[in-house]
Amino acid sequence: MRNKMKFTMIIILLILFTYPLMGQVGVEKTAQTAMKFLSVPVGARGAGMGDAFTAVCEGAEAMFWNPAGMARINKWDISGGYNQWIADIKHWYFDAVYNAELIGVFGINVMYVDYGVFYGTIRSETDPSGYIDLGEFKPVALAAGVAYSRQVSDRFSFGVNLKYIRQDFGDAYVGEVDDYDTVGNEYNTFAFDFGVLYYTGIKDLRIGVSAQHISQELEYIENEYPLPYIIKIGLAMDLLKAFGMENSFHSLTLAIDASHPRDFTERVHFGLEYWLYDMIALRAGYKLNYDEDNISLGVGLREKRTGIKVDYSYNPFGNLNEVHRVSLGVGF
Repeated sequence: MRNKMKFTMIIILLILFTYPLMGQVGVEKTAQTAMKFLSVPVGARGAGMGDAFTAVCEGAEAMFWNPAGMARINKWDISGGYNQWIADIKHWYFDAVYNAELIGVFGINVMYVDYGVFYGTIRSETDPSGYIDLGEFKPVALAAGVAYSRQVSDRFSFGVNLKYIRQDFGDAYVGEVDDYDTVGNEYNTFAFDFGVLYYTGIKDLRIGVSAQHISQELEYIENEYPLPYIIKIGLAMDLLKAFGMENSFHSLTLAIDASHPRDFTERVHFGLEYWLYDMIALRAGYKLNYDEDNISLGVGLREKRTGIKVDYSYNPFGNLNEVHRVSLGVGF
């Protein structure tokens, strides 16, 4: 057991020391990352808990949070969902995992983003209106990945997610006024996520660590931008078990995540999840060091016999649009 604990701590320390190597020493990177859509939380359950999900996530959705959590399934887990994001931006996702037992757990995941329709113009000194109408363009983004996870023991699991990422802003126009040209405005890259999950043996206290969006910098026009690399450390525990009040009727999990994003200062997330008869869930969360996105609420339903699960989350996004997420899944 001591060897397992030492092995876990070594992996955690390796991840913690990965971050300084990803950036340039002495260069401030705040708000200068590419493919920012990767930072938007995926799935209604985790979002309802204020994104404090690193040590809680399980099944197929874990690929978007901490791929180590996908190891804790029976045989299959499939889910999909929709996110009505701010500024009429729409996100869809689909994921599926399969437990091959001794070999490990394998998964696939896809996320698609629709930014809506935009209208392009360019300034003109000769046109009477002062501009030239360039017509409509429609930015989109895609991330598709394959993942692998393995439960090394009843307490420890790890996972990795390799993904292809593409973003297309539509046509870009370059050149002098009244003498412009159209260029392709899309770019793509590969990145990977890595995570570990460890149950300490103290009640059901668990620790999750994940590093996401690890990749080389992208070249865009004449500049280079990194992906929104982030490292997260999460703790989670059933409070009823902690105080000796556990029973088969309900559970109350408290989760805390500390995150270190590449394009912002450190943030802390708090989440609560209450289950009644393991069928009905109520969730709430709060985030520190955000301008608009602070409070989140959510509900969930689970039918044990069929394995069907439905989740919904709501975020009153400050002065911006309200954010609604819906997820549907099945596990067996």
